[in-house]
Amino acid sequence: MRALTGALGACASLAAVLLVTSIASAAPLAPAPSGAAATVYGVTFTETGLPAGTNWSVHVASPGCGCDRIHETATSDLSAITFSLPNGSYRYSLARVSGYFVNVSAHGTFNVSGAGVGPFALTFYPLYTYAVSFEESGLPSATPWTIRVAGNGQGQEAALERATVTSSTSTIAFALPNGSYHYTVSSIVGSFLNGSYRGRFQVDGAAVGPIPQAFETPTVFALLFAEIGLPTGTNWSVHIAGGSPVRIHETHASTSGVVGFALPNGTYRYTVSLVLGFTSAPTHGSVTIDGATTAAGVVYTALRAGAFYPVTFNETGLANGTNWSVKVVATHAIGHSRSEIGTSNTTNLTFWLQNGSYRFQAASVLGYNRAGASGRFAVAGAAPPTMTIGYTAIPTYDVTIVVAGLPADTNWSALLRNSPGIATSWPVHIVRGSNSTTVVFAVPNGDYCYRVEPVHGYKVTSGNAKGSLTVDGSAAAPISVTFTARR
Repeated sequence: MRALTGALGACASLAAVLLVTSIASAAPLAPAPSGAAATVYGVTFTETGLPAGTNWSVHVASPGCGCDRIHETATSDLSAITFSLPNGSYRYSLARVSGYFVNVSAHGTFNVSGAGVGPFALTFYPLYTYAVSFEESGLPSATPWTIRVAGNGQGQEAALERATVTSSTSTIAFALPNGSYHYTVSSIVGSFLNGSYRGRFQVDGAAVGPIPQAFETPTVFALLFAEIGLPTGTNWSVHIAGGSPVRIHETHASTSGVVGFALPNGTYRYTVSLVLGFTSAPTHGSVTIDGATTAAGVVYTALRAGAFYPVTFNETGLANGTNWSVKVVATHAIGHSRSEIGTSNTTNLTFWLQNGSYRFQAASVLGYNRAGASGRFAVAGAAPPTMTIGYTAIPTYDVTIVVAGLPADTNWSALLRNSPGIATSWPVHIVRGSNSTTVVFAVPNGDYCYRVEPVHGYKVTSGNAKGSLTVDGSAAAPISVTFTARR
């Protein structure tokens, strides 16, 4: 008895019929008979080490466009799997089998050049694992913490020896085979580890641990920065870095006169943001927290004398809550802080600017065209008229893929992506799944390639399971693919 799974879609650019077989011997298959679209050659994989009747799988793929490459999986409960492939370069990977692993030969590459290839001999080894545990203390209840472990194995063993676990309890556990390991404890905001964040351990036929990890969570105190000199509503920020043993890297912003942090005792470096048309004093410095609230002042001074006026941008056309931004650059000589970027998720965005000449650029928003996205304006004793940036949704058109031949509620999926090598302002790479007969993609005008993914136990007998298409102002013609159960 043989259990086979394979999938290969017909592609407009590859008029080859590729067969997947699983046989008990490693003999290469004969080339395709005269008149076939392409000559194919046997590529054979053999296994040892698995109990008789155990299913194992090999996946083979060729390089190239994601919609246009050979992409094939075969499964067997016998000792050999053979693919029939045309000339070309390929890579292969061996699926894991529960309770076993393959060492250095679990994946690789090969070339087919006018003759059969192989057999590639794959040896499975029994997998035995042992419990390895870590236990933390000192973190506030339900605080997530993470440990990553890695061993020195190769092939599938390397993957089995690499793991990352996050827990909100006091214990993290792994199941690992024999070997030498190192581990890393991830840092936690507001807490620190008494000891090294890295370590080593050995698994040698028995459970390991629990390995203790003692955290401390120090008391925090307020650090407040108060500014004077900015017009009401102006955005400004402060960045904090430093502290020991708790390392802090945070940036807080405000449109009021105060920016605040909650920090444990320690010494920190800070940097005050630049604001268009102003200098700040100080621009940076250090501050020490020592068991109490600490305050620091920032004075913003206009680079030139004179009033500030609101310069407002208005957007139309965006969906509610969509973020958009504008960069304003002073084109007159004002010294430092010549540009500023403002961001909003409402319809208005306001800058406070002095007399002078400026230019602006509105950032693009995915899925929209822009009108009035750049230009120049002047402030001369009064606020200039509100500038409007008109966003218009880029129209989309349906690409429909319809399948037949699958039982009701069978899961299947398809990929649609931009054709390679074509520049686009709207990148598309969408995988959509369904358990009905249809998937629909809504995409803008452009050139695309598609692929209907393999379905276990079925083969494509009608239609193109992969190919290319163009969307040009209307819905693309539906793509129909028929599956038939393998026998």
